[in-house]
Amino acid sequence: MARTVLRGRATAMSSALSVVRRTEQDGRSGIVVLTGEAGIGKTAVLDELIAQARTRGFASGAGKADESGQISPGAPLLVALRSGASPLIASDALAELQRSVDQPLQLLDQVSTHLEKLACASPVIFAIDDAQWADRLTRFVVRALPARLAGSPIVWVVAGRDAAGGLVSDLSRTEIPSVRMEFIHLGPLDAHDVGALAQDLLGGAPSEKVRGMLNGVGGNPFLVTQILDGLAKARTRGEPEDQVPTEFVFATRRKLLGLGAGERQLVQTAAVFGQPFAVDDATALLAEHPAAHVWAWAELAVESGLLAARDHRLSFRHDLVRETVYADLTDNARRALHKRCAEHLMATGHGPLSTAPHARASATPGDLASARILTQAADAAVAAMPHTAGDLALQAFQLLRPAQPAWLTVGEHCVDILSRVQRCAEAVTVADTLLAWSDDPAATARIQVLAARALWLMGRLADSLTRIDTALSQPGLPPALRSWLASSRALALTRTAPPDIARQAAQPALAEARLTGDREAITVALQALGEAAKNSGHHAESLAHFRALRTTAGHTHLAQEILALQLLDRFAEAETILSAAHADARNQVEAILPSVLYAQLWQEFSLGRLDDADSTAQTLIALSEELGNHTHGLQAVMITSSVALLRGDIAEARNRLAPALTHADADDEVRLPGLHLLQGWISAAEGHLDQAMSVLSPALYQAKESPTYWPWWPGWMRGFTRFGLAAGDLGFAEHAVTLAEEGAARNPGVASFEGIALQLRGTLRQDLTLLRRATEVLAHSPRPALRASGYEDYGRALLTAGQRKEGVANLDLAWDINYQVGARGSVLSLQDVMRRAGFRRSKWINDLERPRTGRAALSEAERKVAQLISAGQTNQAAARTLGLSPNTVGTHLRSIFAKLDVHSRVQLANVWNDRTATERMPELGAARRRL
Repeated sequence: MARTVLRGRATAMSSALSVVRRTEQDGRSGIVVLTGEAGIGKTAVLDELIAQARTRGFASGAGKADESGQISPGAPLLVALRSGASPLIASDALAELQRSVDQPLQLLDQVSTHLEKLACASPVIFAIDDAQWADRLTRFVVRALPARLAGSPIVWVVAGRDAAGGLVSDLSRTEIPSVRMEFIHLGPLDAHDVGALAQDLLGGAPSEKVRGMLNGVGGNPFLVTQILDGLAKARTRGEPEDQVPTEFVFATRRKLLGLGAGERQLVQTAAVFGQPFAVDDATALLAEHPAAHVWAWAELAVESGLLAARDHRLSFRHDLVRETVYADLTDNARRALHKRCAEHLMATGHGPLSTAPHARASATPGDLASARILTQAADAAVAAMPHTAGDLALQAFQLLRPAQPAWLTVGEHCVDILSRVQRCAEAVTVADTLLAWSDDPAATARIQVLAARALWLMGRLADSLTRIDTALSQPGLPPALRSWLASSRALALTRTAPPDIARQAAQPALAEARLTGDREAITVALQALGEAAKNSGHHAESLAHFRALRTTAGHTHLAQEILALQLLDRFAEAETILSAAHADARNQVEAILPSVLYAQLWQEFSLGRLDDADSTAQTLIALSEELGNHTHGLQAVMITSSVALLRGDIAEARNRLAPALTHADADDEVRLPGLHLLQGWISAAEGHLDQAMSVLSPALYQAKESPTYWPWWPGWMRGFTRFGLAAGDLGFAEHAVTLAEEGAARNPGVASFEGIALQLRGTLRQDLTLLRRATEVLAHSPRPALRASGYEDYGRALLTAGQRKEGVANLDLAWDINYQVGARGSVLSLQDVMRRAGFRRSKWINDLERPRTGRAALSEAERKVAQLISAGQTNQAAARTLGLSPNTVGTHLRSIFAKLDVHSRVQLANVWNDRTATERMPELGAARRRL
């Protein structure tokens, strides 16, 4: 039979190959998305695209999702990395990746590192077929990879049916700067292409009868090929054309019925099993028959054309064939076969995740065995596929009926899982259903506290407290459960009540928890005490509680411990823990990394490393989007806005803050305190002092009652004091100074708190002695912004007192610190003050804005990254050299691309090296002249 030629797809191939050629030429990533109905030829185009890319020197990997494998996390992704004669990764590397499937961020980092390294050696084409069935982990990683590797020569190809959801939809909603997406929709073949395909396969023009059959399949290439394959086989066997089956549309059922009973049973079992399987699996699934018979049936099924044998495994020639066989089964037959598949998978150690699709399909109302498998699968899926875990838990609960003894237990477990994966409204609905039937006080209390946790995450804090109080009112609760409820109530109060009230609730809760020995209750109570102490500004006490919490709960709350150290000016210890946490993050990436990055962000911002802070904030925002958990991301948005303010770019500060103003995925208690403070700061910087005071006044006067710790963060009160004095509101300024002094009293020996208190009291009184003492104390603070503010306020006061020389000397010290950290706004303000005092310095900068594009726009950190990447280093290698995370290097790299208007690592290297050579020409010329 003649070789099949890809017909009718010249336009599609041209569009797809343009992406391959561009990636080959300029090293820029590209994305090709192929869509179309089943059998329309997506796989054929994908295969041809990969084949042509390989002839151009591309390394390749291709994976295929399948319907029953949606619950197997990351399977198509891992298959793609290990497919073909020259796999993208070695088998030992694959084993390492497989161990990371329950830690999405770690898996994403590892795959990104592997592909980036490969792409440094040769361009890569990476494909996922049947993407409509890709599991959530695969979707997460494949959606995130193109942005992370935008500057690497990788072509991403995704093929899938037209669908509203899934990976195709994910990519269609994604915009990645500098990465071109080519969306290609495949429609039916026209009559000319169908005729050409018939000519290819038959070696001559088709008869009128065959043309009639071909006209009946709507130009679907798979169906056309099925007819022509059947016709070719019939001719080989000497059969007449009018007996040729139409192989799919007209005769799949007839072909199945033409098999013997054994072969038919094997094919039907294969359709239900849903994925390629070895004949040994078939013999186990058909254990009532001799193994020799099953092997013989497998050979006959392959000969029939319904099944194909590939890599020692049986599979259907096309998903449409499997779907047709599956659809022809009766409901009872289908359920019975699914039950047999579930039993086989469990017996052979495949685990609940692999078994769950069959358990779900075989289940009938009241099926406890299936419900238990689904519940176990939900537990296994929580980390890697939280949404899937929620679906499985709900399905398990919905199988059972209130009269069954296990209904309440399974339901409680369902509420727990739904709240853990933040499907909180559904968790509350299931909880209320359970509560309507429950007469067990202990079960009722447990369900109420689980519902309270969900309400807490939803931001319905008052409702959450009401649930806990309702549970506590139940008589006869076990002591351990009562202590857990009391601890949960105390923790809720840390976000809804003044710190003293939360502390008063947390102390007896901890004592009760220790008496009962309940670890969960002890953990929650210690967390409540740590939060309450932090919110009241007692940071040493907060640190003690969080350190005790580490011995109970491990590293889950490590970020709070680091934050407490930072608030106590113990940044060296915080840095040590941060370094250890990054090293350990390979073990608990999803649980630890976002919070560690948040702690690192404050470390960098507080120490004046503004470029690093800005980059880490962008990384954290991206991770928050990837994970769908926006709390840390919103805080990072506020930091990027603050960095812009310090750099003197007020318009940019307001633009950066905009996402936090409208974000609906975090409750107001998370967003509003910092948001209001930053809005006031921006308004004051814009010259709208009245507007700033109207925003800041409620925050200041209610600060001591605030269920957050912002009043006890060093530095805030200086701004309040300055705003109050500028507005002529001495009462406002006095209130801010009093709070600063209370902060110092609560944190004795902490230079940042003590120095700020002296500085602000001295500013209010214009007391030069206090202001000088403040500079001496603040000299021991690790926070450069505070040291600079001390010198500035002392210098201004000295100028006012007529001591011009001493005043300018202190302002000079403030200028140096602000210049070193890149606080351009403060630098220009200080220059203005000194200029009006009659002084000028040769070191001063002009008041032009920092360029937004070009080499001059790069920060020092970006220059270092550009240098290393241009020298051929990977993100991972550059990260090791600079002591950064690969994520941070990637964030720098995206910023570099935008500023230099390049789109790939190759273009960056060309631009950077050309410019570097140009800059060195005068030096080289001078050297030659000296010779």
